[in-house]
Amino acid sequence: MRVPRPALLLLAAALGIAAHGCGSDNSGPSTPAPPAGTYAMTSFQNPPNPTLTPPVATGTLVLTTTTYDVTIDVQGQDEVHDQGTYSISGTGWSQSSTTNPGVQSTGTFTYNQTTGALTVDVTAQGIRTIAAWQKQ
Repeated sequence: MRVPRPALLLLAAALGIAAHGCGSDNSGPSTPAPPAGTYAMTSFQNPPNPTLTPPVATGTLVLTTTTYDVTIDVQGQDEVHDQGTYSISGTGWSQSSTTNPGVQSTGTFTYNQTTGALTVDVTAQGIRTIAAWQKQ
Protein backbone atom coordinates (compact mmCIF):
# COMPACT_ATOMS: atom_id res chain seq x y z
CA MET A 1 0.00 0.00 0.00
CA ARG A 2 1.31 3.44 -0.90
CA VAL A 3 0.82 6.01 1.85
CA PRO A 4 0.41 9.55 0.45
CA ARG A 5 3.33 11.83 1.39
CA PRO A 6 1.04 14.38 3.17
CA ALA A 7 -0.36 11.52 5.26
CA LEU A 8 3.16 10.41 6.16
CA LEU A 9 4.12 13.95 7.19
CA LEU A 10 1.05 14.19 9.38
CA LEU A 11 1.72 10.69 10.65
CA ALA A 12 5.24 11.63 11.61
CA ALA A 13 4.01 14.71 13.41
CA ALA A 14 1.25 12.79 15.11
CA LEU A 15 3.42 9.90 16.19
CA GLY A 16 6.00 12.13 17.69
CA ILE A 17 3.84 13.69 20.32
CA ALA A 18 1.88 10.68 21.01
CA ALA A 19 4.72 8.98 22.56
CA HIS A 20 5.75 11.54 25.06
CA GLY A 21 4.57 12.42 28.50
CA CYS A 22 5.38 15.74 30.01
CA GLY A 23 2.91 16.19 32.76
CA SER A 24 -0.47 15.06 33.79
CA ASP A 25 -3.38 16.24 35.86
CA ASN A 26 -5.87 14.34 37.97
CA SER A 27 -9.01 15.60 36.25
CA GLY A 28 -9.87 12.29 34.63
CA PRO A 29 -8.67 8.79 33.85
CA SER A 30 -4.95 8.60 33.39
CA THR A 31 -2.26 6.30 32.19
CA PRO A 32 1.38 6.56 33.20
CA ALA A 33 3.31 8.94 30.98
CA PRO A 34 5.81 7.12 28.79
CA PRO A 35 9.36 7.69 30.01
CA ALA A 36 11.97 9.54 27.98
CA GLY A 37 14.00 7.27 25.73
CA THR A 38 13.93 5.48 22.40
CA TYR A 39 10.90 3.56 21.05
CA ALA A 40 10.67 1.25 18.04
CA MET A 41 7.51 1.32 15.93
CA THR A 42 5.58 -1.96 15.94
CA SER A 43 2.67 -0.79 13.73
CA PHE A 44 0.77 2.17 12.34
CA GLN A 45 -2.49 2.74 10.54
CA ASN A 46 -4.33 5.59 8.88
CA PRO A 47 -7.91 4.20 9.00
CA PRO A 48 -9.52 2.90 6.86
CA ASN A 49 -6.17 1.79 5.35
CA PRO A 50 -4.71 -1.49 6.62
CA THR A 51 -2.25 -1.61 9.50
CA LEU A 52 1.41 -1.62 8.43
CA THR A 53 4.05 -3.50 10.43
CA PRO A 54 7.77 -4.24 10.14
CA PRO A 55 9.45 -4.95 7.81
CA VAL A 56 7.11 -2.98 5.50
CA ALA A 57 7.02 -0.02 7.89
CA THR A 58 9.58 0.79 10.56
CA GLY A 59 10.27 3.78 12.72
CA THR A 60 12.02 5.24 15.71
CA LEU A 61 10.68 7.68 18.25
CA VAL A 62 12.98 9.49 20.67
CA LEU A 63 11.33 11.30 23.57
CA THR A 64 12.64 13.80 26.09
CA THR A 65 10.51 15.40 28.78
CA THR A 66 9.19 18.03 26.34
CA THR A 67 10.22 17.07 22.79
CA TYR A 68 9.92 14.27 20.28
CA ASP A 69 11.99 13.22 17.27
CA VAL A 70 10.43 10.62 14.96
CA THR A 71 11.61 8.87 11.80
CA ILE A 72 9.33 6.61 9.74
CA ASP A 73 10.28 4.38 6.81
CA VAL A 74 7.73 2.70 4.54
CA GLN A 75 9.18 0.41 1.87
CA GLY A 76 9.31 2.10 -1.53
CA GLN A 77 8.81 5.61 -0.12
CA ASP A 78 11.02 8.43 1.10
CA GLU A 79 11.89 8.45 4.78
CA VAL A 80 9.85 10.90 6.86
CA HIS A 81 11.39 12.79 9.77
CA ASP A 82 9.67 15.15 12.22
CA GLN A 83 10.50 16.95 15.45
CA GLY A 84 8.46 19.03 17.84
CA THR A 85 7.11 19.60 21.32
CA TYR A 86 4.24 17.97 23.18
CA SER A 87 2.30 17.83 26.40
CA ILE A 88 0.12 15.24 28.14
CA SER A 89 -2.93 15.69 30.35
CA GLY A 90 -4.59 12.55 31.71
CA THR A 91 -4.87 10.17 28.74
CA GLY A 92 -4.86 13.02 26.21
CA TRP A 93 -2.05 14.84 24.52
CA SER A 94 -1.35 17.65 22.14
CA GLN A 95 1.72 18.30 20.05
CA SER A 96 3.20 20.86 17.73
CA SER A 97 5.65 20.10 14.94
CA THR A 98 8.69 22.34 14.58
CA THR A 99 9.69 20.58 11.34
CA ASN A 100 6.28 21.23 9.77
CA PRO A 101 5.12 24.54 11.31
CA GLY A 102 1.39 24.77 11.84
CA VAL A 103 0.87 21.00 12.10
CA GLN A 104 -0.74 20.27 15.45
CA SER A 105 -2.17 16.97 16.65
CA THR A 106 -4.48 15.90 19.44
CA GLY A 107 -5.58 12.49 20.62
CA THR A 108 -5.17 9.86 23.29
CA PHE A 109 -2.51 7.40 24.38
CA THR A 110 -1.94 4.39 26.60
CA TYR A 111 1.35 3.28 28.08
CA ASN A 112 1.97 -0.05 29.82
CA GLN A 113 4.77 0.30 32.38
CA THR A 114 5.22 -3.46 32.62
CA THR A 115 5.70 -4.16 28.91
CA GLY A 116 6.88 -0.74 27.68
CA ALA A 117 4.14 -0.75 25.01
CA LEU A 118 2.89 2.66 23.91
CA THR A 119 -0.22 3.10 21.73
CA VAL A 120 -1.19 6.47 20.27
CA ASP A 121 -4.41 7.48 18.50
CA VAL A 122 -4.17 11.03 17.14
CA THR A 123 -5.77 13.25 14.51
CA ALA A 124 -3.94 16.00 12.64
CA GLN A 125 -5.56 18.05 9.88
CA GLY A 126 -8.37 15.50 9.56
CA ILE A 127 -6.07 12.47 9.25
CA ARG A 128 -6.31 9.86 11.99
CA THR A 129 -3.25 7.80 12.88
CA ILE A 130 -3.01 4.87 15.26
CA ALA A 131 0.55 3.90 16.14
CA ALA A 132 2.13 1.33 18.42
CA TRP A 133 5.65 1.67 19.84
CA GLN A 134 7.90 -0.46 22.04
CA LYS A 135 10.31 1.05 24.57
CA GLN A 136 13.89 0.02 23.79
